[in-house]
Order: sequence, then structure tokens, then C-alpha cells
Amino acid sequence: MSHDPLRLLDLTRLDAATLPAFRDGTLDAEAAGVEHSLRRYPGHPQVSLPAPKRRRLVALDAVLQGRRSHRHLDTAQPSPKALGTLLGLSFGVNGSIGRGPTPSAGGLQSMCLYAIALTPGWLAQGAWHYEREAHALAQLDAPTDPAVWRDLLVSSRQFEGGALLWIIVGDGRAIGRKYGARAARFLLLEAGHLMQTLCLVSTSLSLCTLPLGGVRDDEMARALGLMATDRVLYAGVCGRPV
Repeated sequence: MSHDPLRLLDLTRLDAATLPAFRDGTLDAEAAGVEHSLRRYPGHPQVSLPAPKRRRLVALDAVLQGRRSHRHLDTAQPSPKALGTLLGLSFGVNGSIGRGPTPSAGGLQSMCLYAIALTPGWLAQGAWHYEREAHALAQLDAPTDPAVWRDLLVSSRQFEGGALLWIIVGDGRAIGRKYGARAARFLLLEAGHLMQTLCLVSTSLSLCTLPLGGVRDDEMARALGLMATDRVLYAGVCGRPV
């Protein structure tokens, strides 16, 4: 039997036959009060990040035109100020119930963002989780050898250098209860929203976030100590273009 690369889309297609069950399931979940709290790592060492400060207006047109997928990146870590601005403007919390710049299906905030410090600097090498409400990074008990992470990144031959590796993870618990099988589509959409925002804010800071799709998913999940309901969705490498 031939493999159909679009089978996921076909299995979750909405039409006259499937719409009633999807709609009723969503309404039932809303009536039951599906909620999702932002992921936190209490008790883990944390590094607080400088809050983003209002900048002189950076023209959106210029940022959009300047965004490029650079393949040669510097290995120096972004400064605390730059990283605080990048994460705060891309994925920070600036509204109620965890709302921020990245759209979220049902307002469930099912995305988690991990940063792997690949090079030595003010941020210790290894894996960190972005604590959105605290605007801080929580250090994980995970490998610190950058070779481990690069080995898990199938796309590592597509670029040279880089200081940070982004890993975008979808938490399927609440979104699965509300949207059923179609939740997978929404998680992928959210991951794309977040990656694009990281790309654009990086460009505005004279950095580059290079999106990468090739990841050894299950091994990456184990290295990060993710839950069984989590899915690794997207990766990207960040650094200053050279």
C-alpha cells in the first residue's frame, strides 16, 4: 500500500458528515470547562530575563523584507537583553489566561518552547524551558553536550554555527479533549505561528532564526523529558548571521 503524505489531513477533514460530531464534541468540551495551565518547572534553577522595553518603531515592512534563512551563524549567545526581548515579544504573556503574541486554538495555550544553549556563555549549556508568565528560563536536567542535540537534529547539515536551538512542543492534553483528532492540525498551525514570530523578531534584533523540520522526534522528546502527550513539532537554530 502506497504511503499518502496527506493522510492526516484526509482523516481530519471537516465536511457535511463529520462536522456535526466535531461541533458537538467542541461544545461539550466547552460546557465541561476545558482549561490548560501554562507549563512550569517549579524547583528548577531559573534565570530571569530582562523585560522587553519599548523600542523605537521597527518598520514591519522592513522586517518582513529582511527576513532570510541564513545558513552561516555566529556561535555567540544573544545578550540577556536581546534574548529577553526576543522571547518576550515572540511568546511572552501580555494578557489574561496566558494570552500573548502567538495565536492559540481555543485559547488553550498548548505550545511549549524549549531553548538549547549550544555554546558556552552567560546561559549554561544544555536545555532550558521558557517560563512564559515569569519571563524566565528554567534549567532542565538534560544533556549539556551540544553534540547530543545536534545529533538529534537531522537538519544540522543545513547550517553552520548557531548559539541556540529552539524546540517547539505541542501539549496534546487539553486541546485533544476539546478538538479530538483535529487537534493535531491546530497544534501544527500554532507551531507555525510561533516559529514565524521568532523569525521576525529575530530579524528585528539583527539575529536569525532558521526554521528546521528534520528532528528525531521521539529521541528529542526523551532528551527533554517530555510527557507522553507531548509532541515535538518544530525546531530552529538562532544566531547572528555571518
